[in-house]
Amino acid sequence: MTTGQLIKNWINMIRASFNQILKGIRSDKILNKIGSGKIVYFENPLEEIAFRCIHFEIGKPSKYFAKHYGRDEYQIDFDSGNIIMAVLEGKPISKSRYDRYHLIPGVFRNRCDRISEPNRQWAISS
Repeated sequence: MTTGQLIKNWINMIRASFNQILKGIRSDKILNKIGSGKIVYFENPLEEIAFRCIHFEIGKPSKYFAKHYGRDEYQIDFDSGNIIMAVLEGKPISKSRYDRYHLIPGVFRNRCDRISEPNRQWAISS
């Protein structure tokens, strides 16, 4: 390996470590907001899904709503794998971004246009 390649590899390792630290901070931020009972907006940009979490009552599960790029909001189970991955891999977003999320065209959604409507929800949510 050349010196240039070694430096690139070293920079990539530093960047990957930094990204892992940032993911942990984002995850803690989302979990702390959920625990405090605030309305929380967050997204998983890789899956092109945004979530809204509303905590109504202590001791009961929060209610979660989801939006995909180009789709309207729908309620989702609190123990959904999509929510868990969004908390672990995602990032907090503003209410205004969530409100217009369904207007954003997405790469993943465009690939799913050939799937029929009843199966489309299943294909994206599973």
